[in-house]
Amino acid sequence: MKKIIILVLMLVIPVLSEAAMNFEEFLDELNSSPIPEKYKLIDDFMSSVPSFPIIEQDTLVHFIIRQKARSVLLAGDFNNWKPDIGCKIVPYTDLWYYTTRFEPDAQLDYKFVINGDAWILDPLNPKTIPGGFGDNSELIMPDYKIVPEIKYYDDITHGTLKDTALYCEYLKQDREVVLYLPYNYYTYEKLPFILFHDGRDYLNFAMTKNILDYLIYHEMIEPVVGVFISPIKRNEEYAGDLKIEYGNLIADIVFPFLYSNYHISGDAEVHAVIGASNGGNISLWLGFHYPELFRKIGAQSSYVEESLQREFKNAEKLPLTIYIDMGEYDIPRLEELIAQFIPILSEKGYSYTFEEFPEGHSWGNWRGHLSGILIEFFGK
Repeated sequence: MKKIIILVLMLVIPVLSEAAMNFEEFLDELNSSPIPEKYKLIDDFMSSVPSFPIIEQDTLVHFIIRQKARSVLLAGDFNNWKPDIGCKIVPYTDLWYYTTRFEPDAQLDYKFVINGDAWILDPLNPKTIPGGFGDNSELIMPDYKIVPEIKYYDDITHGTLKDTALYCEYLKQDREVVLYLPYNYYTYEKLPFILFHDGRDYLNFAMTKNILDYLIYHEMIEPVVGVFISPIKRNEEYAGDLKIEYGNLIADIVFPFLYSNYHISGDAEVHAVIGASNGGNISLWLGFHYPELFRKIGAQSSYVEESLQREFKNAEKLPLTIYIDMGEYDIPRLEELIAQFIPILSEKGYSYTFEEFPEGHSWGNWRGHLSGILIEFFGK
């Protein structure tokens, strides 16, 4: 008898799940219910929902929040963080909602904006992701693949991080440099390396140490040294009038320091540089102006100065391998610049890869696809 009961339950539960009220049906019932019953209907419905935002039919998304407020707006990767999406309120309740569609494999950051000025995380969604201006709520669509390499694993070998500081005469300042040395580093004679702009952010937000540990342990890439450098005057150094001084810092101070103190290969073919946004611009700039130092260039959601595009167009082809990726919900100006730049690379015969994902201008996007670039550059 127990076996029969269990079997009946197994058959009934999926049917109940499929027959559960969808959000549109819930709104219809809520709007037609007497005012005294509305809050209980909301409570009952909310308790039946397994996760928020509500996702139906793989692409339909309902953002929901309960607030006693004058207005509730929605901002995120999908509208370039402009608080211009107005949520609707169900009359005589505290329930606000906004419905839209995204690709079934999208990953996007967002926040609610209450009364025009209070930016808050989604109180119903425990999933958050770090960003340059603090944590954001994270929308993960059903077909999005969460990559395993961003996590920390106790049961694999780990590299080490070493902090140092180098004085830059060109910029009249000390510059923090963090090095990643792979496990068993001292057993290797010469190693490839990759330089990360916005170094602390790549470590803190892109989980780059975890990614390197994972890829090296699973023999997906060769052991590699990581060099993480953070900007001081970011816009000027990466895309402004301090690029030359910053390039001198890399070429005349960082490289000699690495060659003198670490097991770094002298072969530019195994030297890579990578950055995101303006960090992608300086990566491309360094590759163009210092091909004797870098041959592999990674640019994520990259700004590409038009002056740099002209340099690539007018010069002879350089021995560079370039990897560019960006989000389908990226900053429109960057999308325009990349759209101009890719044909130049193609016409000049460069070896390049271009990828676009249903994501935004965010560390969630960049960390989720960093391993693809590392495997392209250093894969076994």
